[in-house]
Amino acid sequence: METLIDIVIVSFNTRELLERCLQTIKVHTDVPYRIIVVDNKSHDGSAQAAKQLGWPELTVIENKRNVGYAKACNQGIRVGASPYIILLNSDIMVTTSWVSPMIECMRTDPTIAVVGPKLVDQENRIAGAGVVGSYANHWSRGYMEPDEPGKYDTQEDCISVCGAAYLIRRDLLPTIGLFDEGYFFYFEETDYSFHVHSLGYRVVYCPQSKLIHLGGQSSHDHVLLRRYFNASQRRFRHKWKHLMKDTSSLGGD
Repeated sequence: METLIDIVIVSFNTRELLERCLQTIKVHTDVPYRIIVVDNKSHDGSAQAAKQLGWPELTVIENKRNVGYAKACNQGIRVGASPYIILLNSDIMVTTSWVSPMIECMRTDPTIAVVGPKLVDQENRIAGAGVVGSYANHWSRGYMEPDEPGKYDTQEDCISVCGAAYLIRRDLLPTIGLFDEGYFFYFEETDYSFHVHSLGYRVVYCPQSKLIHLGGQSSHDHVLLRRYFNASQRRFRHKWKHLMKDTSSLGGD
C-alpha cells in the first residue's frame, strides 16, 4: 500500500517519550503512513526499543554519533517517498485524526510549503499557535496562555510554525531543498520557514489539528544548550540579515 505521509522522528535519549509518541501515532493516525526514527546515538536504548516493536511501517536509522537535528531530519526525509512529510518531536503525543486537517490545508494551495498545528502542553496551555510578527521581530503567539475555545482557532499565514510538528511537501524539495545542516540544534525550522518565504511560498498555521507537546525533554545540560542556541542564532542572523530588515507583520495578534 502506498503511504501518504512519512513521519520523521529524531530521537536522542527520550526512550519513554518515544515509545509513547509511537503508540499514539499507531492509535490515532487515519491515513496510510510510514514512520522513520533517526536515533542520534542515544545511550538509553531508544533505538532498540523502537526496533523491538517490529512494526512493518517503522524504520529505525541508528547514527554512530550525534549528527545534530537538521542532518538527522534530512536523513529521515531522504529515506521516505511519501508526498507529505511531518517532522515530529519524540515528546509529542498525537490526537484523534491529527494529521488529516494539516494535509487538507496544504492541498488547498500548491504554494503552501509548510503547515503546523496548534500545540498544547499537558496542562492545556498553548505551546505553539504560529510564529507571528515580522521577519525582524517575531514571537511564538500565545505561548503558555490557557487554551480556550476560539483562541487562535483560525487558519492563517505565519512567519513560521513550531518545529515540534512541522509538515512539508515532498514535491517542493527540489525547489526549496532540505534543512540547513549548518545548524546543529535550534533555529532549523525558522531558517527553513524564512527560506520558504524568500522563494515566494507560504507557511500556514492549522489549528484544526491539535497535538500535545511535552517540551524540553531531550537534554538538561543547559550550558550545552545555550552554546548550541548562541551558535545557531549567530548563523541565522547572518544568513537572513537582508530579510530581517523587513518590519511588515505576518500573522494575527
